[in-house]
Amino acid sequence: MSGHDDGRPVDPAAGPPPGRPPAGHAPPDQSRLDQLPSDSPPPGRSRPDLPSPARLPPGHPPSDHPPSDRVPASPRRALVTGAGGFIGANLCRRLLREGHAVHAVVRPGSDPWRLEGILADIAVHRIDLRDTGAVRTVLDAVRPDWVFHLAAHGAYSWQTDADTIFTTNAEATGGLVDLAGAGAFEAFVQAGSTAEYGPGDRPARESDPERPRGSYAVSKAAATRYARTVAVERGAHIVTLRLGTAYGPWEDPQRLMPTLAVFGLNRRLPPLTDPRTVRDFVFVDDACEAFARAAAATHLDRGTVLNVGSGTPTSLADLVELVRAELGIDERPGWSTMEPRTWDAALCVADCSRGRRLLGWRPRRDLAGGFRALVDWLGREGGPGARYAWEVGAPPR
Repeated sequence: MSGHDDGRPVDPAAGPPPGRPPAGHAPPDQSRLDQLPSDSPPPGRSRPDLPSPARLPPGHPPSDHPPSDRVPASPRRALVTGAGGFIGANLCRRLLREGHAVHAVVRPGSDPWRLEGILADIAVHRIDLRDTGAVRTVLDAVRPDWVFHLAAHGAYSWQTDADTIFTTNAEATGGLVDLAGAGAFEAFVQAGSTAEYGPGDRPARESDPERPRGSYAVSKAAATRYARTVAVERGAHIVTLRLGTAYGPWEDPQRLMPTLAVFGLNRRLPPLTDPRTVRDFVFVDDACEAFARAAAATHLDRGTVLNVGSGTPTSLADLVELVRAELGIDERPGWSTMEPRTWDAALCVADCSRGRRLLGWRPRRDLAGGFRALVDWLGREGGPGARYAWEVGAPPR
């Protein structure tokens, strides 16, 4: 399953490119990190100029959530790990629109192409989250109110090293959770995965036992369990969102939805796996809305785990028929023209009713509307369509 910078389950039809705070929450403490062990005194805390939402470039599709329906929150200093990934980049844009000061953590040596257009409005920190000294330095300097932890490893089929998966997803996450438990942040929201549940014959509920399969799913389940334990023991506002299959602008070109869109714009279909493969798709703006609401929802029980998705199973066969209808594709799908994945047979659908009840959140885009938004984004003049076409080997339009 998925989880590099964006922490999402891998899609079925895209091949690889090559002290204890109180149980309630007080206002942000200006000296939270000063109480934590450190080799040197942290710099004085002064809030930087907050970026104006008006400075956000017009190229990104507008959010489906109107201002009156968005999370009411005064400007915060927000730190996003995995900001160079798909969901992280979208969340950075969402937070900018809300007027928050955004600090983006990306991997050293990575190409932050998804942050194009907003680099002047955010602070970028290139650190390996497994380097505790580097993490400490950044946190001492930034002093974030909200931390959104989306960085992970093992998302794609070519990310197979078990040691890297566990040191990133479990150990590095555990270090951040320890800081959250010590009161370093007002809120800590991490991305989990429905892969933690393992296969099942019905939509998974948060109360269901975890039966993860594979290094990635096991590492994510371990991170969720540790986060829940620390939150309950120390009264910290830590939330885990177990995400379904997110899709939308800035998704990796090699994943299912962008591949279908790019090929579809040329009235073609890509190689496909088993048509019976089922996923729970959620548009990325809706996922980002859930993250923002979770950070502000201090009424939640400590260590709350919530599913975020549509709650609707969609087979690959149904998705392909939707794509053919949306884009007028005559070509018939070539089923099983791509090797099946080990996770393709598992039902990856979650019951999302609890998240809707506790957060007041629901997805705004249905699958057809979300796919059309992705197609429009890829097809706009001067947009990223050419890059995506090159990545998947489809002719540019």
